[in-house]
Amino acid sequence: MQKKKNWYSLPKHEIYLLLFLIIYPTIFFLPWSYNIMFLNVSLLAWSALVLSIVAPVISIIMLVNEHNFSIKTDAEKNVRL
Repeated sequence: MQKKKNWYSLPKHEIYLLLFLIIYPTIFFLPWSYNIMFLNVSLLAWSALVLSIVAPVISIIMLVNEHNFSIKTDAEKNVRL
């Protein structure tokens, strides 16, 4: 019997990003962070702000780096390798 493969494999850097996007909100959006204040704003609001800025920036950087290394073309034939 053949081993079943996943239908979609993730590179390690995408797995780390996915884990970050799961663990970060789990830690900072717990009820204990509601009452912690920093500059008169709750820790929940600060963590949501940081997540809304950091997650897209990291994703865009990863996307740009992925395209820089993965697309190779043959200039003479004008095709992807």
